[in-house]
Amino acid sequence: MKAMKFKSTASIFSCLILINTLLITNVFADRQNSDSSNSSYEIYFQKYQDGKKQYRYSNVFSSFDIQVKGDISVNDDDTGIKSISPGGYIKISKRTFGNKRTIIIESNSNGELSYEYYEGRKEIPFEPDGRKWLADVLLEVIHITGIDAVGRTKRIYRQKGIDGFIEEIHEIPSNSVMAKYFEALLENISLNDNELVSACSTIASEISSNTERGRLFRKYSDLFMKNNTTAVVYFQSISKLSSNTERGSILKNISTKIDFEDPKVTEAYFACVDKMTSNTERGSVLRNLEKTQKLNNQAYARLLMSVKKFSSNTEMGSVMRSLDKLDINNSPVNVAYFNAIDGMTSNTEAGSTLRHLIKKGDLTDENYVNLLRSVKKLTSNTEIGSILRTIVSINLKNQDVNEAYFIAIRSMTSNTEAGSVLRYTIKTYDLNDKSWIQLLNETGRLSSNTEMASVMISASEFMPYDNESVIDAFFNAANSFSSNTEHGRVLREVITNEHLNKFICYKILESIKKMSSNTEKSSVMIKLSHTKFIKDPEIRKLYKTTAGSLTSNTDYRRVIEAID
Repeated sequence: MKAMKFKSTASIFSCLILINTLLITNVFADRQNSDSSNSSYEIYFQKYQDGKKQYRYSNVFSSFDIQVKGDISVNDDDTGIKSISPGGYIKISKRTFGNKRTIIIESNSNGELSYEYYEGRKEIPFEPDGRKWLADVLLEVIHITGIDAVGRTKRIYRQKGIDGFIEEIHEIPSNSVMAKYFEALLENISLNDNELVSACSTIASEISSNTERGRLFRKYSDLFMKNNTTAVVYFQSISKLSSNTERGSILKNISTKIDFEDPKVTEAYFACVDKMTSNTERGSVLRNLEKTQKLNNQAYARLLMSVKKFSSNTEMGSVMRSLDKLDINNSPVNVAYFNAIDGMTSNTEAGSTLRHLIKKGDLTDENYVNLLRSVKKLTSNTEIGSILRTIVSINLKNQDVNEAYFIAIRSMTSNTEAGSVLRYTIKTYDLNDKSWIQLLNETGRLSSNTEMASVMISASEFMPYDNESVIDAFFNAANSFSSNTEHGRVLREVITNEHLNKFICYKILESIKKMSSNTEKSSVMIKLSHTKFIKDPEIRKLYKTTAGSLTSNTDYRRVIEAID
């Protein structure tokens, strides 16, 4: 090698080091591992602007310093260099127990090769010692650098098939070099399904770098998604990456149609998602899935099972609210959806998701039953109230819906929220008799007299006054007041209603007897005395009997004088 001498003075050598340092564009350590002798090794790689690549490899026994420029081909038995592109070269230096040997092979402008061989600093004729030493070390150099990866891959596959290729991969210590070989295999050889499965599995098991595995899985995604058999193994192989970012990137990069009609493919895909430890990445993958793939009901149900496994309520809610094409009326989807809701520990996220579902579209009676059962499980009165007030149309005439609705209201521990929902129910829905009875029964369970009165006054405007069962429920609730003031206020409100009838007057007088305040009792009775029903003999008689329960002579006289 005449144009490029590697022997130089110390000062020239120092200058070259400085120049090389300035020309470096990329430096990384490939990996550290253990070989069969349990000795650790390291490989460092540098790439320069002039196209030169430098590899440094070391273990406890020896070290290599290899410089490569240009395209290099090796002979069929990996013992010699067959060709180097014009202007290229390879320099191999190996130090073992302090002894150093170096070979420099350079290609001129015509592609003709020249050789230099050194033992220590002494140049030795290349033939025969240099050629023998090159034959001894070249395969190791090949494994370190990846030179002629395409040519060697074609040769190995031609001679030994996929099994021979995988055996060769076992001998390569570098993730990046293994990746070169897989690229050579997948780009230059048409593999059958079994061979693709082997290649995919080997990438997952042999390459320890998430970056390299991720790059290969993204680059050859369409190939590995060739059919359902290879797709299953592809997803299983992706699962073995320890990097959530890489795994998410691969899954989001898939452009080939995923056959979710195949249960094995469906399970392999979502199992891959489930094994991710990052809620953020899992959420990102699942949100992206609906945008890029066509999901059937089976896939949606399985997706929701994956959502339930999240430990982040925020991500759970975000994914569920993004599922715009989900068919909530499909039974398995419905079950999986509400199971996921019930798995949330955040009332805020569960509430937000349920409100989104309500606003999204029409729900069947069955859907509302399941929704209301999930609402009942929330511990936040504010969220329960907010969800129930979001519903604008619900079939309370359906017995199951009616029961689930009022059980949800009963689950509240806040009288304010329960009262608000009950008033909303009265003003929003056309209630049948059973619903009215249920509503009034729930009203009577409130522990706040103020809220009870507020709900009952609202009810007095809309309830069917001609149904005695509803009226009985109303007065049963009234009789549960512990406040004479609120009790009296409700009874006076009923008296002023245009639908007042004899039966209701009878119920009012019976309810008055439950009051302990003479002032409130007399106030209600005087209000009743101004109605036309006081002329009815039965009502008049009961009125006087009720007046007898007053313990205040003054109030008694006022009540009696009101009907004389």
